[in-house]
Order: sequence, then C-alpha cells, then structure tokens
Amino acid sequence: MKSPTLFKTLALTAVWGATAEAAAVDARTGTSPPIRNIYTFPNNTFIENIAVRSNSKLLITSMSVPDLFQIDPTVSAPTASVVHTFTNSTGIAGIAETSPDVFALVTANWDLANTRAYPGTLAVWKVDLSRKNKPAAISFLTWVTESTIINGLTAHPFNPCLLMGADSALGAVWRIDLTTGQHEIAFSSPLLTPTGTAPGTHLGINGLRAAGKYLYFTNSAQKFFGRVEVDYNGNQVGSIQIISNSTGDVVYDDIALDVQNQKAWIASHPSYAVKVGLVGGSQTIVNDTSKLLNPTSAAFGRGSLSQRKTLYVTNGGEFVGWDLINEGVVALDLS
Repeated sequence: MKSPTLFKTLALTAVWGATAEAAAVDARTGTSPPIRNIYTFPNNTFIENIAVRSNSKLLITSMSVPDLFQIDPTVSAPTASVVHTFTNSTGIAGIAETSPDVFALVTANWDLANTRAYPGTLAVWKVDLSRKNKPAAISFLTWVTESTIINGLTAHPFNPCLLMGADSALGAVWRIDLTTGQHEIAFSSPLLTPTGTAPGTHLGINGLRAAGKYLYFTNSAQKFFGRVEVDYNGNQVGSIQIISNSTGDVVYDDIALDVQNQKAWIASHPSYAVKVGLVGGSQTIVNDTSKLLNPTSAAFGRGSLSQRKTLYVTNGGEFVGWDLINEGVVALDLS
C-alpha cells in the first residue's frame, strides 16, 4: 500500500481530467454497447494492464502492488486470485503472451507520481501457465537498467524469440531476446517521444500490439494511434503511419486489436473506449463516466464465441479524497 500523499499525487498521472456528467454514449457515436462490471479491486490498487489466457481467464497487473492477478470472467461472481507476488518490486506494468499460455511481464520499483521506475529496478520476467494442474513457473529474464518505463509489451509479430517493449520516456521500442535476455533499442523516433515531463505530457509511445508485419501503438502525449512495419529482428521498416488522432479530452492508452474486422479498440482517459478503423482511421467513441473510469488497457476475450465478442477494459480508477477507488475490470458486449 502506498502512502496517501503518493496516491494523491498519482491522481495527476492517472486521471487526465474526468467529465462531470455520466453518459452511456458520447453524442458523437449513437448506440453504446452494454457495459457490465466484472470485478472491482480494493482501494488503492492501480490497475495497469491485461492479458487473456486461452481458457478465458484474465491476467491483470497493477503498478501499485506486486501481485499478478487472475480472474475468471465466465463465473457469476468473479474473484481475483494471486498467481504470483513479485516480492522485490512494487508493481507490474505491461504483460504479453509470448507462446501458448506463457507470458512476459515487466516489474519495477515505481515512482508512481512520475510514472517511472527508480533507476536500475526494471526487470522482465516469464510466467509459464502451460503446465496443467501445476502452479505457475516463474523465471527471471533480464534487468533493463537503461530504461525507466517499458509500458506496452507485445510478442514480435512473426519472430517467436523476440519481445517488443514500448519505452514511454525514451520514445523508443526495445527488443528483448526471450531465450537469452539480451536487449537493446530496436528503433526510436520523434513520433514515439513524450512532449514534456509533466503528467499529461510525459508518456510518449504507450500501448503496443503486433499483427501481421506491423507493430500498432499509441502515443498518449502526441495524441495519435499508428503503426510501423518491422523486420524479423524488430528493426523499423519504412515510415511510421498515423492511423487516427484523438480529439478533445480523449487520451489514447492501450490497445486491443481486431484484425479480422480491421478494427482496434483503444482504452482512453478519462472515460472512453474508442473503436478505430485500421483502414481510414474512422472513430466511434463510447463514453461512460460511471463505468469507464480512466481506462488503462483492453483485450478481447478468448474461448467461446460470446467471449470472443467481449472486450475487457481495465479501469485505473478515480480519486475520492486520498483514495483511488473503483479500479477494476469491465466488459463491453460487442455482439
């Protein structure tokens, strides 16, 4: 548990300015998909990221506690169990599946007020959940001491040995060898950098997902969603393409890709889930200030048809006094 002072300061980072009115749908959109609550965490659990296992269970990370959580959204009253506690860290950032039921994640001792890791504390781990009826096998991969934030995380789109990480501070993408832990910056660009150091401007490249030959990403500070082609070694090929720009108070965070339908859904502060066409960049903005509470990430369900048509969105939460409350997971029914 962090001190009240730190959590109050974190409000400047996690909350980008909440709107006063609650609405099921933004005036720009039309009909909103139904949104239901899946699970609400205890106060001051800053929920950051999500991955979905093939058995439909959700893996949830928090930057304010070092626990990797698991939730079964298919049961009537979901609970959050702890898969593993990373005892030498204060929280977990990005998570990504790297092979069937094997995940990589990033831990650190976090300066939450500045959304940065304390120097020398950022590490990458593997979590193997593929062993049937056995506890998760946890293995250390590498320290990334040169970085203070690897935010979005994804497997390389077609090289099974590489993990790609979004550095929101350096404006760069890391490549990390999943077998050796060797790592280096694959590429950087002014289009990946933040625009300042103050909350609201200090997170450049943020969400990161892979499909086909591309890495898809958001830049929160520069307010756009784009993609870049990469080669087998994770190097940039050609120029960065901007697909869409966020408007008004919409701040893009993490991404769920629906490549089959040529769509992406972007979790967006302060109260939005934004559907973007991968071709043309058309946007549909769902706004719900009672159920979408500083969304931080999104992922599609897996398993049954109904699960595959469900978009799970993590909420960072909202501040009441000194406490961060209502952080958790909600589901959008897209059927």
